[in-house]
Amino acid sequence: MNPPADQEINTPLRLDYAKDLTMRVVSRPEGFWFVAVDVAAAMKLELAGLLQVLGEPAGRCLRLADAEEPVLCLSEGELDEVLRRVKKPGARRLRRWWEESTRPALLQDDGAAGTAAQLHLALALAAEAAQQVSRAVMEAVLCSPGPWQHSRWLVALDYAPQNRQRWPHGRVVGINSTVATLEGLAELIAEPDKLPVHTVELIKLAAACHLRLAERMGRMTA
Repeated sequence: MNPPADQEINTPLRLDYAKDLTMRVVSRPEGFWFVAVDVAAAMKLELAGLLQVLGEPAGRCLRLADAEEPVLCLSEGELDEVLRRVKKPGARRLRRWWEESTRPALLQDDGAAGTAAQLHLALALAAEAAQQVSRAVMEAVLCSPGPWQHSRWLVALDYAPQNRQRWPHGRVVGINSTVATLEGLAELIAEPDKLPVHTVELIKLAAACHLRLAERMGRMTA
């Protein structure tokens, strides 16, 4: 039998955990609470199996703003106990997600993670960046016969505020390469010793710029 429900209405944070799984986390004065069914799904367990691991009674029924009926939630201590007892890859992944990235972000004072929307976005982009790095490293190892161990990786996040689409992009960057914007490139070249450029490279760059300008001037006069 579940313990009686707390009558306070709680608004949970809905945090991206996996492709089709959202973790609902409630922040209360006594600590964080986690929706039990979400925790079970993250570890690929049935709710009954999760409660059996913890033993009875477990958790507390909380009233959530997005649910009509009280929802069974686990305290942070109970989550830690579950993660300690369950010997599955899903438990280790959930522990890393909570302890290494999500919990520190939630504990920050007012700032970049001060609102639920900003926190949701920050965690989503962080997860996307991790996927990009993994993809870039895998492609480098599988496709590059060269010394990929000494390469760097360029990670780009394309975030569209109107629809929150995040497109993954990652590629290998040579260890001797420099990444700069077009605007910043001119400043790097102009300052002595700021960017090591050979005379031949400067001539090629100047010739390319001359050709581009000539093309544009031709279109303007046509």
